Parts: sequence; C-alpha cells; structure tokens
Amino acid sequence: MINKRFFSVLLSAAVLFGPAHPAVSDAAPADNIQGFGPQTFTAIKAQFAGKPFVVSLWSVDCAPCRVELDMLGQMKKADPDFPLVVISTDSIEMREDAADILDEYQLAGETTWMFADSFVERLRFSIDPGWYGELPRSYFYDAEHNMMAHSGILTEEKFRELFPY
Repeated sequence: MINKRFFSVLLSAAVLFGPAHPAVSDAAPADNIQGFGPQTFTAIKAQFAGKPFVVSLWSVDCAPCRVELDMLGQMKKADPDFPLVVISTDSIEMREDAADILDEYQLAGETTWMFADSFVERLRFSIDPGWYGELPRSYFYDAEHNMMAHSGILTEEKFRELFPY
C-alpha cells in the first residue's frame, strides 16, 4: 500500500516543479527550432521542390559559424524570401543556447532545426554521405536540386558566387 503522505508530497512536487524534462512539457517553445531526425532532410528538400535553396550547418560552440550566421541574418533581413535552411548540429537539448544565438543574428524568426537523434552520424549521412561533421558547412541547391558543398566560412561575395539567387 502506498503511503498517502508520500503520495501527496510527490504529487505536490510534480505540480510545483512541472515536468522533469522540457520535452515533456505541453508548453510550446518560444522559438522556431524543430527536431531534426533521419527523415527531416528528405522533407526539407520536398518543401523546396523545383526551387533553389541554401543549407547552413552550424554549432553553438563553433566561433567561425557565428561569422556566417551574422552574414546570413543580414541577407535574410534584406530579403525575407531568401531560401535559407539553418540546421544546428547540436543536440536539441541545447535549444536555449541555440535560440539565444539565432536571436543575436536576427534568425530567431526563421524555422530552424537541431539534431534530435543521438546517432548523429546517421543525421549527417542523411544530409550528405560525404560529410564528416566539419563546420561551418554550407550546401547550395539549384532548382533541380543539384548540390554543391562548401566547408569553412564564406564571405558574402563567395556566397553570392556559389548561389546567385
């Protein structure tokens, strides 16, 4: 038999402190970050069927990535229709840190993704079988979805050369 006092204390703690893990909460997150799983990239490409788009991969602890995020935020601000996909390779458990950074670079209003599977190799493979995780990493897709990859920081001039959108 369960001790009624213990059960009462446990129930009070659950109500007072809420769920132990934020993913369990019913409250919607204040950002536009979605979980990136093994099938997500296929869905992203389908969303851009017949259209060119750019994929930018970054990480919270990647300083060079922030240089690129700054440039991309400025480009997106100048042209809200710019076809940009932003994916953080960090675990979605780092959502708050990522949201702060995206906000800093004026990308908080964009739908972005964060890795939501502990088997990160499978997630990287779903984007590009030849990618081993170096960051920043950019992919440029034309309207037929022919892809060109670039590792390292891009200047705006090089970016526009690779993606004359």
